[in-house]
Amino acid sequence: MELPGTSSIRELTERAYALSTWKTKLARGVLPRLDEQEWPQEPFRATFLQALRNLEMPRFCRRHPQLLDSLLKNMLELVHEFEGKLQEQQEQHAQQSGEGSPSPQQTRGDSQPQDDNQDGEAGGQQSPDMDAEQMEEALQQAGQQGKQGEKKDIQISMEASEGGLNPEQQQQEGDAEAAEEAAAQLAKELVDKFEEQWKPALDGVEAAQQTFDNLEDLMNGPDGFDLSHSVWKKTGWQEVDELRKKLQNLREIRDLVRSLGRGGGKGPLRRAPEEVWASKRRPGVIRSPLQPEETRGLTRSGDLSRMLPFEAHLLAAGWPKQPNPDGSPKEGSRPARLLHMVRRAERGLMSYERTGWLEDEPARRTGRTEIRPAAEAGPIIVCLDTSGSMAGTRETVAKAVALECMRGAHRQQRACYLYAFSGPGDVNELELKVDASSLNELLDFLSGSFGGGTDVDRPLELSLQRLGEKDWELADILMVTDGEICPPRQPLLDQLARARADKGLEVHGLLVGRNDTSPVMESICSHLHVFKSWNEVGGSRNDYRW
Repeated sequence: MELPGTSSIRELTERAYALSTWKTKLARGVLPRLDEQEWPQEPFRATFLQALRNLEMPRFCRRHPQLLDSLLKNMLELVHEFEGKLQEQQEQHAQQSGEGSPSPQQTRGDSQPQDDNQDGEAGGQQSPDMDAEQMEEALQQAGQQGKQGEKKDIQISMEASEGGLNPEQQQQEGDAEAAEEAAAQLAKELVDKFEEQWKPALDGVEAAQQTFDNLEDLMNGPDGFDLSHSVWKKTGWQEVDELRKKLQNLREIRDLVRSLGRGGGKGPLRRAPEEVWASKRRPGVIRSPLQPEETRGLTRSGDLSRMLPFEAHLLAAGWPKQPNPDGSPKEGSRPARLLHMVRRAERGLMSYERTGWLEDEPARRTGRTEIRPAAEAGPIIVCLDTSGSMAGTRETVAKAVALECMRGAHRQQRACYLYAFSGPGDVNELELKVDASSLNELLDFLSGSFGGGTDVDRPLELSLQRLGEKDWELADILMVTDGEICPPRQPLLDQLARARADKGLEVHGLLVGRNDTSPVMESICSHLHVFKSWNEVGGSRNDYRW
């Protein structure tokens, strides 16, 4: 209703219908045809359609419907500016035409003195000093001018008869062409500005879509998709896309992240670390015949209700048979009966294995995986070494680990927290969630570089404090470093040992240094991993960038 070109209810209805058509088409992933739309007016419509085609906007709108409202709102703003400036140009042109071109009355009034003057000079009153020869010469000149005027009048009449334009019509046509050129230039300026504004945002959406599975929390703002939000203006999306491509070939990092976090009870069937009963360990879920739920396979037991049919055959062979003709009972096979009794006493009868899952039993992990009703894994706490010795290829590996931890936690709907540490007291804390504020911090982190000293005490203290919170009790710690660190304080090592014994805490370490062992990391971690896929990140473990 506020568009400058909306001047009646009929135009309002037509424009509202056209806007609905634009939204329907874009939601289906197609662009409206140029000839089937009359709004917005040309040349804005064709220019805007070409910009949407260049940005591949239909594909984005179909995949992310949250973009539609912001896109159409921006389109209406552009149309409002285009129509307003177009009206201003037309008004200015009309004012210039009214002031610059004289009216017919003014033209006739101004030309009369000139005609009188010419008549006076050429054929009017004669000068008293003019003799006969001079007068005759003047008359000849006047005759020649008259003939030239007649020729011009004949030429103009011929051009008019042949379809040519008179000067006034030519001026009107030139003004129309100039107005069209000005409108086309105005539309181009507005649409170019629109394209420059949306291109980096769509590149960020594309990188986020390929990196994370679900972008609902990121795309849904208070008013839908917020184009002006700073997260879509970050340059770190290029780093995210490059790290994502490297992670496709870094299976060892993906497997490591998948093994982090302890389950919190029974859940849907999925491949998860195998657990067996172990006293004085954390509660877990173990397989036990004490709660039979399903037939899993074959086993040996002394249970008659689960034994196989051929085991019952021995019992049947030793059972008394039909009586003899004289009426005495026919004794069965005594050896078969004794064999069955021995096998049953030794719990050696071949039986169906029927087991179930017991929850909240003390358990430990065996290092193998199986299909089990395990709940989603617990949170992840990442301690990342960002000292100067981690610069170069090691920095790429460390950033890839941080991104994969965020992706894995988002995919499995669990929490993840990052402590990026360097010198004493220098710890940068980031909560790795797929929302605008967390992604802003992550993109800044990925765009920066590593440097400084190394102090491992503070991140371990913060990690243990977080483990004391209710929602982080089942978290595991992953420490990523090159191994060139000083040993932590002994009270801190004792606190880690108590957490491993009482809560089942597991501290995983990933070495990205030049050595395959580190005594300090072995004293901290319960599981030590060595990064080996150096070729996949385009360097070696000895690369430095000071």
